Amino acid sequence: MIRSCVSLLVLCGVLAACGSVPPAPIDHYYRLQPSPVASSTKALPGPIAVEALRADSIYAERAVLFSEEANPRQLRQYHYHLWLYVPAQIVQDHLTASLGGVLGVAAAGRAPWHLEGRIVRFERVLDGRNGKAAAALELNLYAQGKSVLAKIYHADQAAADASFSAFVAAMEQALAKIYAQFLGDVDAAGLTTLTQR
Repeated sequence: MIRSCVSLLVLCGVLAACGSVPPAPIDHYYRLQPSPVASSTKALPGPIAVEALRADSIYAERAVLFSEEANPRQLRQYHYHLWLYVPAQIVQDHLTASLGGVLGVAAAGRAPWHLEGRIVRFERVLDGRNGKAAAALELNLYAQGKSVLAKIYHADQAAADASFSAFVAAMEQALAKIYAQFLGDVDAAGLTTLTQR
């Protein structure tokens, strides 16, 4: 009789514990919307192909990365916040869509201009406020197979609030700053005035 009561109490405890288990976390996926880039840059003489970007180490994974402003040497991943595609693809698509109207972006092939790149930084920085997006891209522009412009571009953008949606919007703005810097360098190098061979 006592064993039956004890068994019944244990069973009730197990059932009660099962009822209080929180639901499993839900994965959240993020994508970038094209960013209009304000520029007076003229189209290059001939179409430009934006090649697949490179990304190393954890920058090649889909998890959203973050660091703390007070501890910038440590980089961590969110478990349930992911980019829709790996950052190299998402940034390549964003770059192509954002610059398409300015530089005459074309599919890879026989385009006389080629833009290659590498993701150097692509993360959320927690700063005790709303946080910010931090991006850095190494971009290398080739004309007829020869490098004519190579530089690492950096940009930060504060988020409007602490939400992930605000972070993604800030990342779009940070990337737009990088594209504007790149276009400024294209202008400064006089590349838009070259004649196509």
